[in-house]
Amino acid sequence: MYRVLKSTTSLTMCVALALPVGAFAQPVSDPQASAEFCMEEGTQPTFPCSLPDGTEVVDAEQLNTLREDGTLAEIFKAEAARTAGIVNAETQATADAQALAKARAAAEASAAAEAQAAADKAASDAEAAVQAAADKAAETQAAADAKAAEAKAAEDAQAQAAAEAKAAEAQAAMDAEAKAEADREAAVAAQIEADAQARQSAEAAAQSEANATAPSAQAEAAPTPAPSEADLAAQQAAEEARREQRAAEAAAAAAAAEAADSGAAKADVVTEEITAEDTRSSSQEFSTTLNTQTNANTTATAPAKEDDGMSKFEKALLLGLGAVAVGSVLNNGSKVMSNSGDRLVVQDPNGDLRVLKDDAALLRQTGDEVRRETFNDGSSRTTVTKPDGSKVVTILGRDGTVLRRINVDPQGNEFVLFDDTRAEENVVVNELPHVEQHDTLASQQDEEALRNALATQLRNNQTQRFSLRQVRDIRQVRALAPEVELDALRFATGSAAIQPEQARALAKIGAAISDAVHNDPRTVILIEGHTDAVGDAGYNLALSDRRAETVALALTEYFDVPAANLITQGYGESNLKVPTLTAEPANRRAVVRNITGLLRQ
Repeated sequence: MYRVLKSTTSLTMCVALALPVGAFAQPVSDPQASAEFCMEEGTQPTFPCSLPDGTEVVDAEQLNTLREDGTLAEIFKAEAARTAGIVNAETQATADAQALAKARAAAEASAAAEAQAAADKAASDAEAAVQAAADKAAETQAAADAKAAEAKAAEDAQAQAAAEAKAAEAQAAMDAEAKAEADREAAVAAQIEADAQARQSAEAAAQSEANATAPSAQAEAAPTPAPSEADLAAQQAAEEARREQRAAEAAAAAAAAEAADSGAAKADVVTEEITAEDTRSSSQEFSTTLNTQTNANTTATAPAKEDDGMSKFEKALLLGLGAVAVGSVLNNGSKVMSNSGDRLVVQDPNGDLRVLKDDAALLRQTGDEVRRETFNDGSSRTTVTKPDGSKVVTILGRDGTVLRRINVDPQGNEFVLFDDTRAEENVVVNELPHVEQHDTLASQQDEEALRNALATQLRNNQTQRFSLRQVRDIRQVRALAPEVELDALRFATGSAAIQPEQARALAKIGAAISDAVHNDPRTVILIEGHTDAVGDAGYNLALSDRRAETVALALTEYFDVPAANLITQGYGESNLKVPTLTAEPANRRAVVRNITGLLRQ
């Protein structure tokens, strides 16, 4: 419609422009006046001229003729009608334009309204979508919260159940431990009572025999007959039996530890934190005194006891060997000759004296955490955790003797120092190389010389390897490793303490041992204690063993030598440097050997 209006308006304007200009200035009501169309401006027309319909008038006569016959009037009437039509067309065009403008305005208003409506709808839809998303998110969050709450409730319930089960298990373990402790206490009481009765009976019998048949003071002692071949064979058989028994016990200890690791067997576990009150320094004496006589008629003096009257060491031995009282016979056939609470001196069936002690006692230092597992056969495993995270794992036989030791550094690297849980190779002493002893006195050597002495290879290119027990017990095996005598170290009579000013005498050997361990973490140093032959043999044995332990403590305290790399052993008067029964200072000595090359690792 708008296009049609535009075309009509344009046509009207074109027609209007094509008309003579003067025509619109003439009145149309009087036809006579219309003759002026054929005239220029003025009073008289100029001929020829043209009428509005295009008729050409050549002269006045023609014009008058047209006027008279009415033609002129008809022409001007038609012209007037035509002009009125043009005016009407223009009016219509104007009206159409106005209508078009209104229509356009209406269309624009409608479009704007529609656009606004669309915008409003889009905004409403967007708001609805946002609200729907928010509602869905809230619903999802609510579901997640509900699920989390349910999971938390289940977890709490499970944790509560686990805690209750653990508490019940702990209570059961405590009850079992209490029962086992009660059983052990009952066994201890029964054993002590039996030992007391045995001692009383033995004393009464001995007194009766002494009263009935007192020997003459002048009677000469009969000479000891030389052992017969049968006696030698019996001794050899007994030694072989003891060797087999030791091997069986060592294997049983290793098997017990493996069974505990696999969960196939349980152990009694005790964990403790070591404080300064639990340890002894090298300058302190032992808390108990040693017996001056070792026989069935003597007892220890004031050993360190716990509330039930027994030390931890005695409890362990009681469980493993069946007795600790002086005069008792142990499960392995040895007889208890003296008991100082920290050590037992026993006599083996062949007559040899041995000292029993807790070989792991030296490892316990202030700040350590100690976990001890005791197995059914009486053997045990001690794990000592140091403040730096390193560990020392030691398996002990039922008599407290160390069987295996492993060092674990803070990074978890393991170093086996020795392992006596494996079967020993038989040692034929006569086939061992003969070794000439050479004195190496620590006071006469500088640190470098001592370091070289400790690093000296085994004598005579010895290639056989031995158990720690064989090194400890067989003199000819020990002699294969060179010794360094701590000649500047002197103990007071009956004392096992080293005063701080005396510890300075250990400075050079302490530094040399510390370097050796640093260079090879598998290094094992044997520290030996020796006495002269004055006094009781059992007393001397226990005293020399205590002194060896004190030397090890001093090396650890003053020179940071790791205790795990030290083994102590007392030999009493069994290995005299100077063969005399008198008070010889040269026989009261301490010796160190690097036995690493002798041991199986």
